[in-house]
Amino acid sequence: MRSRARMSSHPIHPFLVAFPIGLWVTSVIFDIIGVVAEKPTFWTVGFYAGVAGCVGALLAAVPGAIDWYSAVPPNSSAKKRGAIHGSLNVLILVIFIFQLAHRGAADVRPDRIAIIAELIGVGILCYSGWLGGTLVYRNQIGVDHRYANAGKWRERTLDSFARPVCNTNELAPGQMMLAIIQGERIAVGRCETGIVAFQDHCTHKGGSLADGGLIGCTVQCPWHGSNFDVYTGRVVAGPAEQKISTYEIDVRGNEVYVRPQPTKEKGKKAA
Repeated sequence: MRSRARMSSHPIHPFLVAFPIGLWVTSVIFDIIGVVAEKPTFWTVGFYAGVAGCVGALLAAVPGAIDWYSAVPPNSSAKKRGAIHGSLNVLILVIFIFQLAHRGAADVRPDRIAIIAELIGVGILCYSGWLGGTLVYRNQIGVDHRYANAGKWRERTLDSFARPVCNTNELAPGQMMLAIIQGERIAVGRCETGIVAFQDHCTHKGGSLADGGLIGCTVQCPWHGSNFDVYTGRVVAGPAEQKISTYEIDVRGNEVYVRPQPTKEKGKKAA
C-alpha cells in the first residue's frame, strides 16, 4: 500500500528511522568504550547521541503513525504487527529517556543501570526493526507499485453507493483501484471481460487485493500469493481457504457504479 506520509513517491518513515537506530547504537557503544577505557569524552558523546536519538525517534514516529492509521489495511496481520512495532518503539524511547534522566548530565559517568538500560533498549530495537522490515518486505506497506500497465495507485472515497466509482475509460486492462464506499473497502478493476468489483480484504491475512495483481480474471494478493476468481470469489490458489465476496457492477453511460449488496456472503468457504 502506498504511503500516505511521503515526499513525492518516497515514504518518509523509512529514512527517518535510520537516525534513532544509528544514534542509539552509537550512544551505547561510546558509553561502553568510555567506561572501559575511562575516557569521559566518549561517554559525553554517548550522552548527546542518546538525546539526538530520542529526537529522531519522535520525528520518525509521526509519519509512521500516519501510515499505520491510513495505509495499513484494517483487520489484517500487518495492522497488528504495526501496532506491536509502534508500541515497542515507544518503550525504547521511554528506556532511553529514563537512562538519560538517570545520568542527569553529559559529563556524568554512566553507571551499571544506565548501561543495562541502553543494552535492553538496543535489544528491543533490533526486534522492532525486524518487524518494521517485515511490514515493508512482506506486507509491502509503503510500496508504490508501478508494474506493467497497473499505473499509479488509485483510491477514491465515496459517501454513497449511488455515486459512480469511476468511468469506463479510467481503468486500463489489468489495472485496479480501491474504492471506499460507505466505509466498505472494495477493489474495482478491469479484467479481460470487463469491469469487476470484489472485497479488498484477503481472507488469509487481510492483505489489500487492490494492491495486488489482476491477471486475466484472477486477482493475486501481494502478501502471500493467494489467488481468487474475481467473478465467483472462489480460491484459485492458496494459502487462503475462504472465498472473497464479489459485487455486481452497473454501467450507466460511461460511469461505473457498484451495487451495495455483495453477491456472495462473506466468510463462506470456497467449494
